[in-house]
Amino acid sequence: MHHVLELENLFAAVKNCLNPEGYFLVSDMIGRNGHLRWPEALKVVNEFWQELPDAYRHNYELFRHEPQFINHDCSTEGFEGIRAQDILPLLVANFRFELFLPFANVVFSFIDRAVGPNFDANGEWDKKFIDRVHARDEEGLLSGELKPTQMLAVLRTVDIETQLFHPKMTPEFCVRRTDM
Repeated sequence: MHHVLELENLFAAVKNCLNPEGYFLVSDMIGRNGHLRWPEALKVVNEFWQELPDAYRHNYELFRHEPQFINHDCSTEGFEGIRAQDILPLLVANFRFELFLPFANVVFSFIDRAVGPNFDANGEWDKKFIDRVHARDEEGLLSGELKPTQMLAVLRTVDIETQLFHPKMTPEFCVRRTDM
């Protein structure tokens, strides 16, 4: 869905097609448009980026070395993440969540296809670094300082009790307000 410009039309069509027993399954990006980092997340990414050995700063996706983290706007090439930040608020407005599993923000900057290949899954330093980034990410997500950039969800058109990953991590809590 993060490639779709007219999300409102898409969600209206899905909602119209679902019968009361139907499910709408979603696995998608819900971070900032263009997969940019919001300022509060960018600050944390930059702190960890400074710890990276120089050899770990190669961007495999853009074929370049990045001494500093570049908050690259992916939406300038096609429709990548064009309306990612609108997905969760529109889903909240249009559907009922039977299951909601939000996850990742800062850690994704280090494990995705751009710089993730720099890490050795068997390397002690590598594992400890990613574990520390993940722990900081989880702390920020639970406190509300950071908002998740990805989610898995089971959506319905009827009222239903929501199963949550963590009692605090409701869909509404995970929406990143854009007026901040």
